[in-house]
Amino acid sequence: GSGESTGSVGVVTINLPRIAYLAADEADFYARLDKLMDIAARSLKTKRTVITQLLEAGLYPYTKRYLGTFANHFSTIGLIGMNEVGLNAKWLRKDLTHPETQKFAVDVLNHMRERLSDYQEQYGDLYNLEATPAESTTYRFAKHDKEEFPDIITANENGTPYYTNSSHLPVGYSEDIFSALDVQDELQTLYTSGTVFHAFLGEKLPDWRAAANLVRKIAENYRLPYYTMSPTYSVCRNHGYITGEVYTCPHCGEKTEVYSRITGYYRPVQNWNDGKSQEFRDRKVYDIGRSHLTHTGPIEHAAAPAEAGPAPAADAPELLLFATQTCPNCKQAEKLLNEAGIAFRKVMVEENMDLAKSLGIRQAPTLVAGEEKLVGVGAVRKFITDSVKVC
Repeated sequence: GSGESTGSVGVVTINLPRIAYLAADEADFYARLDKLMDIAARSLKTKRTVITQLLEAGLYPYTKRYLGTFANHFSTIGLIGMNEVGLNAKWLRKDLTHPETQKFAVDVLNHMRERLSDYQEQYGDLYNLEATPAESTTYRFAKHDKEEFPDIITANENGTPYYTNSSHLPVGYSEDIFSALDVQDELQTLYTSGTVFHAFLGEKLPDWRAAANLVRKIAENYRLPYYTMSPTYSVCRNHGYITGEVYTCPHCGEKTEVYSRITGYYRPVQNWNDGKSQEFRDRKVYDIGRSHLTHTGPIEHAAAPAEAGPAPAADAPELLLFATQTCPNCKQAEKLLNEAGIAFRKVMVEENMDLAKSLGIRQAPTLVAGEEKLVGVGAVRKFITDSVKVC
């Protein structure tokens, strides 16, 4: 389980669809986002300051005893409604199933990550980016927005309004779990805090082997950090557990309680708020038997350095630095090469998959120097050191 030094002093969730609706263009969107993030960061700093003062004053004696400090806890900023950003943005007008909106979502998440890094330096506290669970927020924000802006687009235009969680796909997007994972793998790896992919299965898998096989396929072919197997089930007070969404017990005819995962936990569907209930009705569950994996193996991010090759000769071919948008060490490798004054060309793997495959690139960052492939920041650093020695 989580240790006591894990968690957040508070979470502020950004209403992205409203920003997109009000923004005149992309630049205006980022200006509005930055303003709200600044307010969120200041509010979290204020809360941290106040509760730290109360802790030191002895008002949290048990917390003071076993925890001692809030210094290891994060100030968290989250988001909802990336799917509806695409629908409301004047420069997109497409939901998250389209590549244009997916690219914009990646850019927004990277922008938010960089801004949170700036807050860490400004305030001296830990900040992170979370896919907010938003059990009630997705409904509350959409309800208020519809009242103030009747023509704003929500996830459901014909019933109870709600926004899609964080950067999730529309709940009715696909019955193929792998097509959903292909998109989410590029987005969920950008969060620095809590994020999860829920595999809503409708009914339980045939047996434990089917569950193990699905988990293994996801683990071997995707990079997203957390995922759940989330079947729907029903409970009869007389006969107990019933597979799937069954509102009347087939044995005794009594009314049952249907359970599904509202976010991170199971609750009876009848107790959900109006927005989440509408989401449940709109949701397509994944059909594992009809889902097809279209690729094998993800692009991995190198953690350990590989042994570097020799420095290139004066007439050596162009150096290529292969990087990905989510690679934590790619920027560091790029910075080292620039500081050393070594000419190279940066190649984004997502945009040059054929070239990456032809050269056998499986990890990022990778520096290609002729026939040598130098994998990881450590290898790049050694390459630079050897190059300087030769000079």
